[in-house]
Amino acid sequence: MEIGQRIPDLSDKELENLQANALRLAEAGTIKQKEQAESLLPMLASAMEERRAAKTAAQQETKRVNAEKRSATAKAAKAAKDASA
Repeated sequence: MEIGQRIPDLSDKELENLQANALRLAEAGTIKQKEQAESLLPMLASAMEERRAAKTAAQQETKRVNAEKRSATAKAAKAAKDASA
């Protein structure tokens, strides 16, 4: 299996390391290493950007859910206070 096919299975840290190695080889590797690194770099950049976008979306969803919970809790507390008064 080629490394490009393994990208989805790599952890974020592994992706970062692979990108660093590809950048290094694109500059200082043999001709074959440079070609392989240059073909791999766009795939790595795309995968890393997709993961960043997914994390951002997940964080925004978590914030939205937490805000809804706080709002519901505040409404329930207000209703309980009004009912006891």
